[in-house]
Amino acid sequence: MNKIHLYLLTIVLTFLTLQVVAQESLEKGKEKKLVYECDFNQKSSLEDWVMEGPGIAKINKGRLELYSRYHKKVNRKMKKGDIVFEEGTDKWYQNYVDGLALKTEPHMYPSYKLGNTFRGGHLVYWNKTITPENYVIEFDFQSPIPYPLHMIMFSATGTKGENVFHPSLKKRCGVAAQYTKGDIYNYRISFLAPKRATANMRKCPGRRLVTKGPDLTLKNLTGKHHIKVIKWKDQIEFRIDGQLVFQYHDKESDAALGAGQTAIRLMVPARGYYDNYQIFELK
Repeated sequence: MNKIHLYLLTIVLTFLTLQVVAQESLEKGKEKKLVYECDFNQKSSLEDWVMEGPGIAKINKGRLELYSRYHKKVNRKMKKGDIVFEEGTDKWYQNYVDGLALKTEPHMYPSYKLGNTFRGGHLVYWNKTITPENYVIEFDFQSPIPYPLHMIMFSATGTKGENVFHPSLKKRCGVAAQYTKGDIYNYRISFLAPKRATANMRKCPGRRLVTKGPDLTLKNLTGKHHIKVIKWKDQIEFRIDGQLVFQYHDKESDAALGAGQTAIRLMVPARGYYDNYQIFELK
């Protein structure tokens, strides 16, 4: 990132931060009751989680480390400039992952394609805990590399309120459309997107962009950050390092989502460390 881009990014982040800084937190005046916590100090911590897609999850020095099995090769190519994150060019990284998956996962390869386009290699890591209707999710996060994209999914259920692992739901393997246009409801917030400079929230099914705010992880791309999602009835609040990114009031024609499950999602180029994952009930 050159000096001009960095200067413009700083201006955008400052402006967007000023737009939200005055809002009061949804947590204020409410009781918090711990529902689930995990410090990832032991390998048994992974028993609380379920992987979808070609993901690798392991304990690394007391933290959860997550990445796609294709991540390391993609990362090396990106560093050299041989491939890029942006779709629409011959250098799009998915074209490279397409060839890797065909060789290493021929049995899964057809599931990774939507029409003629390869969309595989990403991961979704579900926590088994079902949250109450009103809750707080918070955790420590660090990306050791500057490549996107990281997401937190929450209030996830089947379209009839089922547990996300219910056998009646279609099988999933990390392909985005299975979570955004399939048979599960969820909210999702994406962050650590340097060129976009915003943290975006979508409501699914439909992949509807409902709100966005300043991506405060960009103040220190490879540094440690504290992520917090607060849900109170039909309102959502997102904070990074204690600073408000946005508040959203779900007034869409379909009902606001309630209790459900949470997940961490990573795109192939991304790698992340996660720690002190907690879920609280809000009363």
